[in-house]
Amino acid sequence: MWILLTTLIEKSIKTTGRIGSIVVVFMLFLAQPKAAGQNRIAEIKKQITEKVNDTANIRLYMELAESFESVSKDQLDSSLFYLNEAQLLSERTDYLKHQSEIYYMLGEIFFSSGNYPISLEYYFKMLQLLDEQVTDNQDSTTIQNKYIKLFTQIGTCYFNMNYYDKALTYYKQCLKIVEKIKENDQESSYLRKMVISYANIGSAYLSQYDNERALLNFEKALEYNAALKNPDFDASLYNNMGIICKERKEYDKAFQYYNKSLAIRIKQRDTAGMAQTNNNLGNAFILIGEYKMAIEILNSVLQMSKQTHSLITQMKASEFISGAYEKQGNYAKALEMHKLFKTLQDSIINTEQVQSALRLELQYQYEKQRKIDELQKQIVIAHKERKALIYMIISAALLFSFVIVILLNRNQRIKMKQGKLLQESLLLESRNLSLEKQNLLMEKQNLEMELEFRNKELSTHVMYLFKKNEFISSIISKLLAAKSKDNSENNVWIMEILREMQSNVDNTVWEEFERRFQQVHEDFYEKLRLKYPDLTPNEIKICAFMKLNMTTKDISAITFQSVKSIQVARNRMRKKMGITRDENLISIIQQL
Repeated sequence: MWILLTTLIEKSIKTTGRIGSIVVVFMLFLAQPKAAGQNRIAEIKKQITEKVNDTANIRLYMELAESFESVSKDQLDSSLFYLNEAQLLSERTDYLKHQSEIYYMLGEIFFSSGNYPISLEYYFKMLQLLDEQVTDNQDSTTIQNKYIKLFTQIGTCYFNMNYYDKALTYYKQCLKIVEKIKENDQESSYLRKMVISYANIGSAYLSQYDNERALLNFEKALEYNAALKNPDFDASLYNNMGIICKERKEYDKAFQYYNKSLAIRIKQRDTAGMAQTNNNLGNAFILIGEYKMAIEILNSVLQMSKQTHSLITQMKASEFISGAYEKQGNYAKALEMHKLFKTLQDSIINTEQVQSALRLELQYQYEKQRKIDELQKQIVIAHKERKALIYMIISAALLFSFVIVILLNRNQRIKMKQGKLLQESLLLESRNLSLEKQNLLMEKQNLEMELEFRNKELSTHVMYLFKKNEFISSIISKLLAAKSKDNSENNVWIMEILREMQSNVDNTVWEEFERRFQQVHEDFYEKLRLKYPDLTPNEIKICAFMKLNMTTKDISAITFQSVKSIQVARNRMRKKMGITRDENLISIIQQL
């Protein structure tokens, strides 16, 4: 098999011919042959100036647009201009016979320039007109053929925009219509449409990486092309089927398909096609590790693609060659081919940028022409309304000026009144603030006086309790002295009285004190417990007395504890509260 491939490659290297290109999707060439040449353009322009019949001029404008498109792709803006003239004339005369054809031609212009969204806009306008013609029961075969042509174009637009699901939908609709009109169509025309429909469906599946369905559709296309006997279709289909087999790692089958494709293209002297197939061949040989064969084939691709000026084919070939040299360990050659690849890639990017600029320019011309058309439609109405509008503007300006003067005068008076009211309001607010400040000050003084009064009252009550305790303590002391001198049976009775008096004094005094203390200092205990939760009840009592600025001696007297016990308790409190020797314990407690 490889010997046969080598023979074919040698033939392809030596063979040169017409420049062709491989298109993944096939187009239906159902339109009328286009007129071409500058002489024909001049002739049509002359006929337009001589014609007085608008309906005839519509057709001439369409022919002129078609002629510009066929002469050069650089004159698409001229084609666009004359098609717009045809459309305007058609709308102005209400002669819509050629409307769908105009839409289709506009769609083709934008399709040729790569403006697929705008192209789809016109194709769908034509589709709407076709749907209306179906309801009018016009010649079904003619309309169905228009549907086939239109669905193919719409599908290809979506394909080029990478919306393969939508492209597949329209290709399948196209296939259904082709099968439906089989009996009313010529055999060659029918076969051609079937081949193209199956090939396009296969291409859509191939782009979605659904190789199984793609292969089935390509095989169907081959079956119909066997009767049609179109070698170009066979070559393209074999090449695509080779790609599928290569993706599935079925390299023997891939080589067979590439072999068939290459043989046809050599016979057809299709240099660009041979380069494309050889590119795939070279890639396949790299995948199976035949790097020497791959390099030989891909070098032939470089020669052929230079003849056809195909930068993309050259770029792909140089990329593959670089990879093959790298696999062989020939890094110098790999680097050389990689540099060529990068150079070609930059060149292609620059070319694409130029093409993008041309697309944008054509779109700009389209938008500009559409705006001009809209303006022309509005000029007549605008001219009629201009005078009335001027009078209305003058009247409105005068009225507006008069109203403005009145409003300014009124606004000035309102501002003066507002200024005076604001001044009075500020003065009144200043007085209110002063009074409020005085009230707050007086309220603060009253609260301080009331707190001071309550503290004095509480202190007085504490001193009263203190005196009372002293008195009771003296009685207890005297009874204890009498008990020590008296050895009678009354001693037991005296001790019981003493214990009762002692207990009653402690409980009563503290309860009375605590009740009055909380009336003056409501949240003292809560703050103390939250900040110092480790304090004992006895230490909390001592803190309450210290809040009233009582001395250690006073606290000792009222609690019946020794001064030393109070001092020891205060030291423990300092440790629990984290207070150093330099800090005043009473000041800290009084701040709570």
